[in-house]
Amino acid sequence: MLTHPLRKAVISTGVAARAILFVVLGVIALSLSAPQSANALFSTCDWVDQSINQRADVPGAGGENIFPAVRQWDGSRGLVSGAEPMPKTAKDYTLYEIDGMRGLNWSATQQSQSEAKTGRDGDHADDDECSIQNSITNTVAQAIFDISKFVSRAAISLKEIASNPSPLSALYKHTVEGHDSVVDRLNNRVFKVAVPTMILLTGLWVFGKWRKGDMREVWSGVGWAAFVVIAVSAFLVDNNYTTVVQKADSGIAQGNAALAEAVLSSATGDISPPCALPSGAPQRGMRISTCAMYDTLAFRPWAIGQFGDSGKTPIPYKGDAFKCDLAKTYCDDLRVRQVSAQSLNNFELYPNGQKKIVTDGVMTDKEHQYGEVRYYVAGHEPPDVYETWSGDKPGARVSMGVYALVASLIVGIMVMVLSALTLLWHAVTLIMVILLPLVATIAIHPTQQKLLRGWWQTFVHSFVLRAGFGVILTILLLFYQLILPLPEPLGVQLLMLLLVTIAVVVLLKNLLSGKFTPQVAGAEDALGVADAANSAFGKAAAMPPGVAAGTAKRSGRVVASTAKGAAWTADRVVAKGRGRDKLQQWGWLGQSRREQRQTAQQQSEAAKMVNEEVRERRDAAEQQAPPASPTRGRRVSGSSGQKTLQPTAAQPEPRQPTAPAQSGSAQSGSAQLQKHQPAASRPRPTAAEPPAPRLRPTPTEPPTVPRQPTSPTPPPRDPRGPNGRV
Repeated sequence: MLTHPLRKAVISTGVAARAILFVVLGVIALSLSAPQSANALFSTCDWVDQSINQRADVPGAGGENIFPAVRQWDGSRGLVSGAEPMPKTAKDYTLYEIDGMRGLNWSATQQSQSEAKTGRDGDHADDDECSIQNSITNTVAQAIFDISKFVSRAAISLKEIASNPSPLSALYKHTVEGHDSVVDRLNNRVFKVAVPTMILLTGLWVFGKWRKGDMREVWSGVGWAAFVVIAVSAFLVDNNYTTVVQKADSGIAQGNAALAEAVLSSATGDISPPCALPSGAPQRGMRISTCAMYDTLAFRPWAIGQFGDSGKTPIPYKGDAFKCDLAKTYCDDLRVRQVSAQSLNNFELYPNGQKKIVTDGVMTDKEHQYGEVRYYVAGHEPPDVYETWSGDKPGARVSMGVYALVASLIVGIMVMVLSALTLLWHAVTLIMVILLPLVATIAIHPTQQKLLRGWWQTFVHSFVLRAGFGVILTILLLFYQLILPLPEPLGVQLLMLLLVTIAVVVLLKNLLSGKFTPQVAGAEDALGVADAANSAFGKAAAMPPGVAAGTAKRSGRVVASTAKGAAWTADRVVAKGRGRDKLQQWGWLGQSRREQRQTAQQQSEAAKMVNEEVRERRDAAEQQAPPASPTRGRRVSGSSGQKTLQPTAAQPEPRQPTAPAQSGSAQSGSAQLQKHQPAASRPRPTAAEPPAPRLRPTPTEPPTVPRQPTSPTPPPRDPRGPNGRV
């Protein structure tokens, strides 16, 4: 326990420290929120850079080292990680092949348009334009967009690998190709060795069928065994299987490439930057489809966030302040100019086929190029475009970043699913080729024909599916290319993307079910390879639609929890626990589900009580009512002048003399009516109540006439007389 003087000194020191801290924080807040003069202690521009994201990207940005590209412009089809020397001129490549994901950064400057017109280097900023809030928001938007670029890069890379004619060529070299491959060894050491034994077993089977006299089965079995031995031996000799697979893969790839080129070219008209390619470029269709994904998922969202609506189409650039190493088509587009200023492309890194050392001078030159772009935008674009370009409205970039992220998830995951399925069925083809010697060895016997028939159907099915996947991917890219430029709100565009993705999933299910594959009689998937691939698709096909649904559910739960907590706090703090009752009394708030169930239960119990009371009153009224006067089955006593009704012995009820059939039909009709009557409306007999006596028929009914007993028939007269004579 502190003494009184010491405690007083500590308290005074704490009060003074809090007062000083309050004054310091207040001064900092005022200095950050209000513009300061040039001779102030510090200004907002001291806390932020005069511009952000204008520094050039180096190779490796955007996941280039994680997801490599494919040299689709070259016959080798090798993988490219980072930068790569380009043997031809820049006009022979797309911007994605030259730059990758580099340069797609939303730059923001702290200079006003009038200030940017006076200088090109951007060494100083306008104090009136400096804003920490804009700087932070632009950084957040760029972070969201970087995730979108990462997903898009992964989808494009996987699509390029799956679009190759032989993406598993490395495995073919070790297992299929060559005279000492796995298939060759299985052919020489299993199939050829087992053929005599299988022919002997086939002969025993033929002998058994011949003894039974089934000559049709005999000739069918002999023909099947001869066909299997000849056909499989011809397919496996001299690596013929490798030639067949390569020819089929090459034909499928060329067909898909031609379809992609025709469809995407007709959809976009003249292919403009960043995907301009000459007509004679090699593998033009596949390269355009790859660049279309880059344009749809990365380049165009960046251009819209950087330039506004004008970024959807090429923006003419008429300046010539710095040298452009790209083609004239690219250099005439302001968007491509800025991407080039914010990145080091492959031609700059490999000017003469050899890698150039990146020095401080190279990076400084890139900063000067960015200053030239800013100077051109400030002098040639209207004020609204410059405000968007300079990052004064970063909220739009955050929205575009979120849109690009969701679109990349929907589009990218669907493309990755299609590419993964293509690679999966490439692997199925490889497995089928490896298993052919083993399957053919067993299938020589006529009783095992289903194995080879199933192998052939799965083998053909794999090529049909790979061709179908290419067509579906082209259609998917076509719709994605058409949806983004539409003048519709971003939410409507996302809905369209989701609907197209769901439609593609339905089409994929029909394709995988084998509706487009030739069916072989007597074939079945005895190996289970096709069923395993289809089950894998069943798990992966629901991913793209589930991304948006899962995001919506999680967002809904978060919003609902936040709203519930806010309502509970307001109810407890403001209304002291009675706010809900007040709002319900005023009609502003409805009942919850629990309250609705409680109210319904209370109403049900009240209805039961009312029904019980009505039933009790009705029973009491029936008991107090006088019994009806019985007439039928009684007799009148004549001992006195007063008529007394006395019950008589039970007598059968007299039947009516007329229309007996009608009365019977009426009785049966009443019985049927009572049978079909609902159980709730039928009269229920009570054990305690005696059966009601029959009453005299009402005047409306016809009187009942008792039936007179007939006299007995006299016996026949005896013709004999008393003396016994007739």
